[in-house]
Amino acid sequence: MDNSLNMDYFLPVRLVTGPGCVWEGRKLFKELGTSCLIVTGQHGAKDSGALQDAVKALDSQKISWDVFDQVESNPLISTARRAGDEARRIRAGFIMGIGGGSAIDCSKMAAVFARNQMPGDSLYQAAPHWEHVPLPLVQIGTTAGTGSEINPYSVLTSDITGRKKSVSFDHGYARVVFGDPRYTMSLSYDITVSTALDALCHATEGFFCKASNLMTDMAAMSAAQLILPVLAGMERGKELTAGQREQLYYGSLFGGMVINKTGTAYCHVFGYYLTETFLTPHGMACAEFLPHYIRRSARLCPDKAAYYQQRCGMDMEEICVLIESLTAHEPWPCTKEELLKAAERWRMGPHKNFVKSPGDFGSDEITETFLQVMMK
Repeated sequence: MDNSLNMDYFLPVRLVTGPGCVWEGRKLFKELGTSCLIVTGQHGAKDSGALQDAVKALDSQKISWDVFDQVESNPLISTARRAGDEARRIRAGFIMGIGGGSAIDCSKMAAVFARNQMPGDSLYQAAPHWEHVPLPLVQIGTTAGTGSEINPYSVLTSDITGRKKSVSFDHGYARVVFGDPRYTMSLSYDITVSTALDALCHATEGFFCKASNLMTDMAAMSAAQLILPVLAGMERGKELTAGQREQLYYGSLFGGMVINKTGTAYCHVFGYYLTETFLTPHGMACAEFLPHYIRRSARLCPDKAAYYQQRCGMDMEEICVLIESLTAHEPWPCTKEELLKAAERWRMGPHKNFVKSPGDFGSDEITETFLQVMMK
């Protein structure tokens, strides 16, 4: 294994897990303030029961609260700004994100906007040196995918360009994360598959990328070992057991721990294009490129590939075939000329996700890979 003696790692998050953990850990809220803005989407937080549990816990500590439930899929910067405005209006002492990656990512930037007023996309230019420290954060995840609860990344869509972009900052780490796998029980088959594939992307991209080390490799293998058996047995119309839901949720947390150190590789960059252009769910979009990433990594990093498949009990090609079966779809409605034009955005200079990918992933191979996967 590469980098086996390197264990550099940083994760300043208190993680509280298990059924009923929000109520059990309710006294932790008192450390953060007397007023809270809850940032959610319109359905997931309520359908999962997480919102009701959070409100009950806040009430028990005599903490006032308000709900901003206007977070959309692939949230806009302007949505985070509106949430920040609301937090400022009610004089919130902290912000609680409840939901999947969209709500959690939005809550992180709402915490920034609550104390900093910035026009347009200027938050990216200023990050992370904003004038005022963002509000403290609490996160409650309701999907088993992004791992955003425990890392400092926020991915938002620009109102100006329509493109997704990530920002990372130390105050993006939550003070407390509550991880109750029961909140994922209400997820549909499609969302379950998409979010689980996102977590598998995090684990696998991070395992093979140049920024990996012993700590991230161990977390990546834990994630893959938990997620792959559940994905391999999934069938539409067949309910997952509570134990399988637990495997996927904790697998997603391990995946979040991986990219907390490594970040992601090219699957995510290419996946953003599919989400922006075709509204493809994030996890499915990234997983579209994962088989190519695995096959390429197996060729360039044979020792790590051998370790991956030995720990997971599945051949690398078997894993690729499984992912391809879960992401099967009609051909993308675009021409080669349109794809070449889209790929121009990645020829302007080295993108960090490409640089971290295994080997020398230069401009020509970037375009070739994008075309190969999109036109298969």
